[in-house]
Amino acid sequence: MLDDEVSEPLANMTVRDFTELVGARTSAPGGGSVSALAASLGAGLGAMMGWMSYGSKKFEHLDSKMRKFIPPLHNAMKQLISMIDADTNAFNDYMTAMRLPKNTDNEKKIRNLQMQEGLKKAVEVPLKVMRIADGCWDSMKEMAKYGNLSSASDLEVGAKCLETGIWGAFKNVKINLPQINDEDYKSKVVNVGNEILERAVKNLKQIERLLEKRN
Repeated sequence: MLDDEVSEPLANMTVRDFTELVGARTSAPGGGSVSALAASLGAGLGAMMGWMSYGSKKFEHLDSKMRKFIPPLHNAMKQLISMIDADTNAFNDYMTAMRLPKNTDNEKKIRNLQMQEGLKKAVEVPLKVMRIADGCWDSMKEMAKYGNLSSASDLEVGAKCLETGIWGAFKNVKINLPQINDEDYKSKVVNVGNEILERAVKNLKQIERLLEKRN
């Protein structure tokens, strides 16, 4: 595929087709969509550990806990899947604004305002990925405390995917910030992003420690 627009929703593609499209001569899907995918897989693996701990006689004492902690991870997974396409489409408003006329001062003003709004949208999408993924950690830690240890490595992979998805989404937030003129907005976004990333690093390590104690 050479510089073609993506017409099929990315979330509907096979893993093979999506991966090959990422590696093609096209700027989208790129790191933002891949980050959303990584985070969705992380949440999914957390939910998987829950399902491996639920509904069997051996682990029936865990059923009440799993009924509480599986749904947040499942819901986050579904939300993050939708963000795979949202990230690829996020730059559309900016590109549309760039094509607006700029022959008069008023046209230039309108064009600049639209471009700024488009850039903020391109920031808000990966920031939302970070926030959704950030909401998974409590349930992931409960899985590490109580889940079926035969799925311990799956949970560890999931936690790393969540952390990687958050890290990658933050990279996509920061790459668009320099072109935004609103300094207060930029400062708030960076502060929020740094806090989420710091929590991700700490929570990943905590999950690893919790699992180590149980082995």
